[in-house]
Amino acid sequence: MSTTESASPAPAPEPTQEPAPKKSSIGKRILTYIVGLIVVGGAFYAFNYFTSDVAQAKVGDCAAITGTSTSPEYKQIDCGAAEANYTVAKAGGTSEVCGDGYDEYTQTQRRGPKTKLCLAPLLAEGKCYGENTGGIGLKAVECSGASTMKVTKVVKEAAAPQCAEGEQALPYPEVKLNYCVGAPA
Repeated sequence: MSTTESASPAPAPEPTQEPAPKKSSIGKRILTYIVGLIVVGGAFYAFNYFTSDVAQAKVGDCAAITGTSTSPEYKQIDCGAAEANYTVAKAGGTSEVCGDGYDEYTQTQRRGPKTKLCLAPLLAEGKCYGENTGGIGLKAVECSGASTMKVTKVVKEAAAPQCAEGEQALPYPEVKLNYCVGAPA
């Protein structure tokens, strides 16, 4: 006994009409472009902020500032490094007021944060310093010129020191750093 099955051809699917794609409105496209530009601009700002040593600087951080007074270069380094010549006393926006005795470092980026640092110099006891013509801050020099000053005492983490007669106190209270300076002997 044999059975045969016959397969009937499957019916052809009926052609369906797909709806025409909707055209997005001009307003929706413009809004999408604007949101995209804001996201890209925010990404550039965030990248510049998080990759900038200046924008990330905090009070007490040490830095090596090199270059000229018109084109200074900031590099954050360990406070024990020989190149360290400043410590950050204040960090904030470009409206930050530094006060007397502080050096200022301002960084403005076209697409990034605008930051101003108030810097206290790191001076060594027993060394003499003079004007750094065209450079940044004070320069260590031989103790011989009339325009030099000698650091006679460095006091950290304490109130302003009692300086000897004829010496001047240079206080930097934000970073608890004080110097007594006088004429070289």
